[in-house]
Amino acid sequence: MSANRSVTWLGLAFKFLKSAKVIKVALAGMALSGWTVMYSFEFAVVLIGTLVFHEYGHLHAMQRFGIKTRGMYLIPFFGGVAVGEKAQTHWQDVYISMMGPVFGLGMSAAFYVAYRLTGNHFVGLVASISALINLFNLLPIHPLDGGRIAKGLVFSGNSYWGFVIMLALSAAGFALALHLGLAFLCFFMVLGALDLVFSWQIFATDTKPKLDRYGILFSLAWYLTTTAIFVALIMAIAASALPGSEVAIRVLES
Repeated sequence: MSANRSVTWLGLAFKFLKSAKVIKVALAGMALSGWTVMYSFEFAVVLIGTLVFHEYGHLHAMQRFGIKTRGMYLIPFFGGVAVGEKAQTHWQDVYISMMGPVFGLGMSAAFYVAYRLTGNHFVGLVASISALINLFNLLPIHPLDGGRIAKGLVFSGNSYWGFVIMLALSAAGFALALHLGLAFLCFFMVLGALDLVFSWQIFATDTKPKLDRYGILFSLAWYLTTTAIFVALIMAIAASALPGSEVAIRVLES
């Protein structure tokens, strides 16, 4: 009787540990603890809030397309990830990838407005950190959101001209970032260009429905505008001489 009861309890414990919710909570706890040790409890809470808001944007976009989702997971010392089935078209890829930063932009802008109205130091830092994290996700390298967007646009071009145009835009972005002294962005622009070049063989076997010309131009404008707003937010907050906000600028210039 005792042995059977032990087996029952072991089975329940195993099912409990396999539960996705338990894994999510455990990862979130590890992330909170790790970032608290590395930085501070306040910073860890802000970071987790920013990541959750960003990943919820991806999940919301997946659900709009009827794509099955499995929720979001916080990865200690790394970031977060929204888990779901694969997108069926390149437009879905672009839209889902963009909606994480778009939700992040809403959060960053709201905190920036609140900072301008109140002058609160903590609120201003939240806006700066949120903008930096979402800007990082827009860098055009896989597996970041920007990398998925870049490939969706290039693969929709349906010819080598798509690669040529995207590489030319990468060169223009590199020159602009270099002019502004944003070495961090310059470095990742180069990585993004290399990632596109190495994707050439995948292009030949791609079968996903592609964006039309309007879709490509709209998505490219959406991506560039969102990226520019994040950079502008970071620079505006740093220009206000808010203590601590210079960290974001130093990251971009590093």
